[in-house]
Amino acid sequence: MRYIQIKLICIVIGVVLNCTKATAQQSNVSSGSIQRNITLDDVLKLASKKSLDVFKAKRKYGVNYWQFRSFKSSLLPKINFEARPFTFNRALIERYDSEQNIDVFRQQQTINSFGNLSISQNIRATGTRLFVNSSFNRLENFGDLEIETYSATPVRIGLSQPIMAFNTFKWQQKTAPLEFQKAKQDFLYALQTINLKSVDLFFKWALASKKVEIARENKASAEKLFNIGKKRYDLIAIERDDLLNLELDVYNANTNLTQNMQALQKTEAELQLFLRDELPQQSIPELPELISDLTIDLNKAIAFAYQNNPDILDLKIRKVEALRDLDRAIKDNRFDLSLTASYGLNQQANTFVDAYGRFLDQQMVAIQLNVPILDWGERKGKIKTARMNKDVIDIELQQNEDTYKQDITLKVLDFNLQKELVFGALKTREISKESYNLTEKRFLSGRVDYLNLTSSRKAWQLANENYIRTLQDYWTLYYKVQQLTLYNFIDGTHLVQDFETILKD
Repeated sequence: MRYIQIKLICIVIGVVLNCTKATAQQSNVSSGSIQRNITLDDVLKLASKKSLDVFKAKRKYGVNYWQFRSFKSSLLPKINFEARPFTFNRALIERYDSEQNIDVFRQQQTINSFGNLSISQNIRATGTRLFVNSSFNRLENFGDLEIETYSATPVRIGLSQPIMAFNTFKWQQKTAPLEFQKAKQDFLYALQTINLKSVDLFFKWALASKKVEIARENKASAEKLFNIGKKRYDLIAIERDDLLNLELDVYNANTNLTQNMQALQKTEAELQLFLRDELPQQSIPELPELISDLTIDLNKAIAFAYQNNPDILDLKIRKVEALRDLDRAIKDNRFDLSLTASYGLNQQANTFVDAYGRFLDQQMVAIQLNVPILDWGERKGKIKTARMNKDVIDIELQQNEDTYKQDITLKVLDFNLQKELVFGALKTREISKESYNLTEKRFLSGRVDYLNLTSSRKAWQLANENYIRTLQDYWTLYYKVQQLTLYNFIDGTHLVQDFETILKD
């Protein structure tokens, strides 16, 4: 009798397992026709083209591009035309009456027309401003005495040369190219920030999808075990409490599946929002593999960071700015000496033709000197303050440089060790899966209890989740190192971008 019971149990288990396997295979075939595997590379490519973050980065680069263009234009000659074609003035003006030796008010009515064409050029090396201009003025008086006069300056050439003053153009010539180069590197850096965000969202999606997959397997397994348990209970092969636990597992598995499906929908919605609804419908994540033969050389990484990273370039810019501020403080707080000179031709007449004939020389030379004699140490204090500020900035920059070097060193070391953790997590997942399958079979045969089955199932689930998280850490560390160095260690190339096309988007 006992032999017949055991035989019936084995037959029932075999039938249920075959039915479950066939159902799962049919489900995979039917779903495979509409689902599409999406890799991490697919998400990275979509994010680099469609996310709002990349459009924001492009606009930031555009701002810096046009600022640099404006700086370059400031070094070119400028042509300016100024005109006041009609100015009418009627008013009582205070005037001196020489006959009566008193001031009197007299009515004045005038029409004035003025025009000036000028060309100027800044010399960045010396701070000199050169100019050439031509002007014309017509004045017509109304009243007791109507008279019309013209004044013409066909050409005037001059310069303004600050001899001991701070030269803004000189320092702009040093900082502007560095700032423009930093703008390019900032854009590449922003793309890596987008990559890091893409990695985070992709693995959240992958983990949620894996949890749903496991929850479905748990649900099918719980229903299968409960059905078998009912038959074994009828045959008095298990106790009542074991059957109740199996039934409770069914309800818990259904609840867990619903919760994980809700979490999956949220992560998919978050990823779709980031990609602006460019993720294909019915997509399923395909986990990337780690690159087992990739080891990043620390010395190369540090060298590439000093060469490419915008933070390092920002340190260089701040050093130049500190020297600039010190130079400004010194030159703004000592004696001033400047030279202004001009030479031209001009004439004044009652007719337009006479105004442009028999020109007279117009010459002007001025030297201006301002020497502080007693200021009770005010200027000296400002210079000392600027020197101290420069010293503080130098120390801060050295600290920032050391911190940055330490950061990239730790990131590279963590990445090089992370692949071992991934290998370990992968092996743990495979072993825990095999262990759970064996435990399930032993439970069905009555050789282990329900607690062992539950413990084995949890270990398998945790191993799956741990593998995905460890793999996520691997790719996150890689893209952080790539961001810090702006170097593609997989292809062995520097990150490049066609900046001409960015402004056309």
